[in-house]
Amino acid sequence: MASKTETRLGLLLLTLVLISLAVFFLFQTLSSSTITSSQGQLNPEWYTLTTARGNELDNKSIVGNCHLCHAYWVPIPTSEQTRNPRFAHANIQLKHGTNDRCYNCHQISDRNQYVANDGSSIMVQIPEKLCERCHGLIYKDWLAGTHGKWTGKWQPETPRERRTYTCTQCHDPHNPAFKYMTIAPPPVWHDKFIRTEAEGVHDGPLSNFLIDDEPKEIF
Repeated sequence: MASKTETRLGLLLLTLVLISLAVFFLFQTLSSSTITSSQGQLNPEWYTLTTARGNELDNKSIVGNCHLCHAYWVPIPTSEQTRNPRFAHANIQLKHGTNDRCYNCHQISDRNQYVANDGSSIMVQIPEKLCERCHGLIYKDWLAGTHGKWTGKWQPETPRERRTYTCTQCHDPHNPAFKYMTIAPPPVWHDKFIRTEAEGVHDGPLSNFLIDDEPKEIF
């Protein structure tokens, strides 16, 4: 059995180790907080849930049911009427490239619907299917989450745990261009997490594996 002296020596060494670990973690915490504080205050514009068109949609007063007027007062338009909006839509500025005809997007026979390439109707709840007609690549990016705005969980277990904003929730379909929002700056990394010059050019032992006549990088 160990003597009392050996036991006390072991407890003393254990205490010194614990104190050393406490000092080490305290130093790491203080250095991390210094890095974080150097980034400055968080700007609310970086993490707002409001879309680029959010305020406009919240304050929108026009009634969504087009048939309240068009079913009785306005017949199917002809000639110049298909290009120039009537007096009720004088506030609309149509600046959507060369798309200068209202009924390229709106269904003539049913003003509450959009029009597809084959002349069929697209429900207003899925405007992205209308935008897909001309913006196919952007539509694919939107499906993948690399275009547009998503909120909620990164890996949702149910569809309700993520919200995907549609095209018209960010873009005004008649005048879709808008000023880009300010994004958050990149994080400030500690020096020990930054690659050295040698690492930057992949000058490690695994990078000098000979393939053919010259060294090739392997991963």
